[in-house]
Amino acid sequence: DDHDKEEGHDDHDKEEGHDDHDEEGHDDHDKEEGHDDHHGHDHGGVDPHFFTDPGRMAQVVKQLSDFLVLNFPEIDEKDLVSHMTDYSKKLEDLDSEVMQTLSSIPTGSRVMVTNHEVFAYFAESYEFEILGTIIPSSSTLSNTSAKDLVDLAEKMKAEGVPAVFVDASSSDALAEALAGEVDGVKVVSLFSESLGAENTAGSTYIDMVRTNSELIASALTG
Repeated sequence: DDHDKEEGHDDHDKEEGHDDHDEEGHDDHDKEEGHDDHHGHDHGGVDPHFFTDPGRMAQVVKQLSDFLVLNFPEIDEKDLVSHMTDYSKKLEDLDSEVMQTLSSIPTGSRVMVTNHEVFAYFAESYEFEILGTIIPSSSTLSNTSAKDLVDLAEKMKAEGVPAVFVDASSSDALAEALAGEVDGVKVVSLFSESLGAENTAGSTYIDMVRTNSELIASALTG
């Protein structure tokens, strides 16, 4: 509950397609609070899906490098810092690329329905609303009810949400059932819990984030 969302995004201009986004890797996010204000998570109150935000991941890489240098003196510090700097820059560039990809989605269409609670950090960073989740938890092992699906379907109809996003490595049966309740809704698979197979889309972290952003943009603007 300590996480101050208002301070982390005061300079976001939603109407300008994220032009004021912090290009330095989301320095104004409080990464230590673990999003304790997101309800329904099964991880001791901490949402572990920070990896959906590449800007945060750039900071993670830097902090991990500092930790390794401090605790493992046998590591070649110069070599480690060099790799860290290169990869952090790639992640910061990826963050900018994702913003550009998502800029095609109008502000009013930046609404997502997912199979479980995984995109909270993504939504906060790129100004999306999570309308609801099929499974009201960050764990895919939790249960949902028929009433929950009906209620979510009604919300989707009211908001005109055109897609349900599911994890590519999980069953999409509930998502298909939900989509069947709302005309024109498609089920879109994202790499949200695991990478894609080697040499395919999503086979690396950078490819995963890039592919997800392209699929989200296509689904919400098509």
